[in-house]
Amino acid sequence: MAWFFDQIRTKFITMNKIFLIGIFSMFLAVSCAGPKSVVDSEKIMRGDWTITNVSIDGINQSYVDAKVFDEADSKCYNGSQWHLVQNNNTGTYTLNGSGNCPSGTTKIKWFVTDEGGNMYFNFKKVYEGEKPKNVLDGYKLKITNNSGSFMVLRQDISFEGKIIGINYTFTKN
Repeated sequence: MAWFFDQIRTKFITMNKIFLIGIFSMFLAVSCAGPKSVVDSEKIMRGDWTITNVSIDGINQSYVDAKVFDEADSKCYNGSQWHLVQNNNTGTYTLNGSGNCPSGTTKIKWFVTDEGGNMYFNFKKVYEGEKPKNVLDGYKLKITNNSGSFMVLRQDISFEGKIIGINYTFTKN
């Protein structure tokens, strides 16, 4: 009789373990996937893009030399090439070095966030030998338009004591 109860107890424990593993797996899958709107936005952002226009709101653009991304004047990003990989959220952007602008390619780690219904493109620069998780500083741009072939990102910055908006218009290659 004791053997019979040991068998039932063993089967009960095994079934509980399987149930708990199943629940944990479902929780893990849902928590890693992120909100559907974020995943969908990241999917249509992947690929190769060119910034075809940089414009500034809130001030006369001809008076502004706004250094962005701690690298170059906002005008230097006109014509830059962006490569965004969605499955691991890595990528690069390349400045073409025209005029007084620098040239070169920068590695990035990027992701999209949903903050109160507003979608944001976030990225941080990753230099040789660095791990993205160790890079604390980054940049946040509001996604104001994203059709999959055309995208506008807006960066609000402080300029001479007031907030101005820099709009980057991307066209998919």
